[in-house]
Amino acid sequence: MTSTKESVQIQLQPFLLARSNFYQFLHLLFAEPIDDDRLTELSKAGKFNDLKFDHEGGKILADFFENMTRNKNVMTEKEEYRRLFIGPGTLIAPPWESYYRSEEGLLFEEWTFQIRELFHQYGLQNIHENNEPDDSLFLELEFMIFLIHLSLQTEETKEIKDLISSQIHLLKDHMTIWIPEFCQRIIDHSNSRLYIGAAMLLKEFLIFDLTSLLEVKEALEYV
Repeated sequence: MTSTKESVQIQLQPFLLARSNFYQFLHLLFAEPIDDDRLTELSKAGKFNDLKFDHEGGKILADFFENMTRNKNVMTEKEEYRRLFIGPGTLIAPPWESYYRSEEGLLFEEWTFQIRELFHQYGLQNIHENNEPDDSLFLELEFMIFLIHLSLQTEETKEIKDLISSQIHLLKDHMTIWIPEFCQRIIDHSNSRLYIGAAMLLKEFLIFDLTSLLEVKEALEYV
C-alpha cells in the first residue's frame, strides 16, 4: 500500500464492498424465516457461480436455489427455521453467543454485555436491550456490516485502522469462537439444504475473513 490517505481508502474499497455484500447475504439467510420476497432477494443477492467455485456451502446453496419449488420450499424452510432457531421446544441451534460460551448454556452472560458495550462505543443500542440478548448471530452480523460501512465512509487512515481492528476483535474474540459450533449443530441435525449450505458457508467464511483482515492490518502498519 502507498502512504497517502486517499490511496488507502481507494485500495481497500473493493475488498470492503465485497465483504459488506457477503455479510448482508449471510444476514438475509439467517435473520428471519424465508418467504417469497426473501427467496427472491436471496436469489438476487447470491452470486452462486462464484460460491460454487469457492465454497462447499456455496455449492449446496446454488443447487438449492437452482432447483427449488417456491411454494413447497417456503413452507418447508419456514418450519425448519422455527425448529432450529425459534421453537417451541428445545432449540437445535440457539443463535446466541452466551449459550455456547457459558458452562450451563445460559443467556445474558458476560459475552452479552461485552457485545452491548461494543454497540455503545459506536452509539448503537439494541432496540430490545434487556429483553433480548445483544449477542445474537443476527445482531453480530448487523454490527459487522455497520463497521464495514463506517470503513467505507472515512478517508482518515487512522480511523480505517481502528475500524479494521474493531472488526478483527469482533471476529477473533466473539464470532469465530462460538459460531462454528452453532453452524455444526445445523449441519449435524438438519436435512434442509438451505440451512446446511448456509451454515457451511458462514463457518467457512468467518475464518477466511479473519485471516484476510489480519493481512490487511499488517499491511496498514506500513502506511
